[in-house]
Amino acid sequence: MGLPFDSSEGTTDSSEGTPDERKKMEGYKLRSLILKDFRGFGYNCQAHLLTFKLITMAKFPDKEASLSIYFQVVVAYIILNFARLSITPANKTLLTDEYALWVVDYPLAITATTKTTTTVATKDKDEGQMKIILRSIYGDIPESVLTQTDRDTFNIPVQGGPHPHVPMPDSTPIGKVDAGARLHQVITLSDSASGKHAHPDGTSACEVWQKIGGPPPVLASDLTYIGSTSNAVFATDFPGTDAGLMVYYWMRWVNSRNEKGGWSPVFSANVQG
Repeated sequence: MGLPFDSSEGTTDSSEGTPDERKKMEGYKLRSLILKDFRGFGYNCQAHLLTFKLITMAKFPDKEASLSIYFQVVVAYIILNFARLSITPANKTLLTDEYALWVVDYPLAITATTKTTTTVATKDKDEGQMKIILRSIYGDIPESVLTQTDRDTFNIPVQGGPHPHVPMPDSTPIGKVDAGARLHQVITLSDSASGKHAHPDGTSACEVWQKIGGPPPVLASDLTYIGSTSNAVFATDFPGTDAGLMVYYWMRWVNSRNEKGGWSPVFSANVQG
């Protein structure tokens, strides 16, 4: 018995029907791509039957603005951690190439002066491809290597049923930079409420965002996500061209539901050459 989605066509119109029907169609679409011997990814049917449960558990944000930030965060995280997560260079390149299309097409589709039926359709296609690629990449990650920070970043819950929800705290991370080393900075973080060098109850990690050079950041869009940590220390390196520049940091707590806390006070340091 065939699936209602023809994997040979590559796309289908999921804009019609009820939300449940659209969700079911997306599942059929993903399953058909997984069961197909998709040689460009190096997939095989048996491996993906074993990982299908894991990849369908990844929860993407419902709102497009939040989804776009999610794409930015996970792509940067995968670039930093692909070797540890057993993600192949080919799959990493496939993801970054598709994300490059998203960052061009998404603004065109939401800006009044450039929004057309064509730009919206292109954006929707990019969104669908990003989700398919990410789900497939998640499915290739051995569950044994997934840390809690990985799960929080990708929004993949721990298997075994729901856990009691602990609300996000009102506190924020407080950061201090050790910039004494050449082209290297180490951030030590603590909690603004407890003063402890650990993330508070209700959180599982701390996101670190950065702006290099220029005036201090005013909006979150001025910064770039550079990683997450579940520890009290986060280190980052710089190319020689950044020597002498001021680096500004914002941080925020995140929990296992991918809920975000408030931004930390800005803190900064010069890159030593």
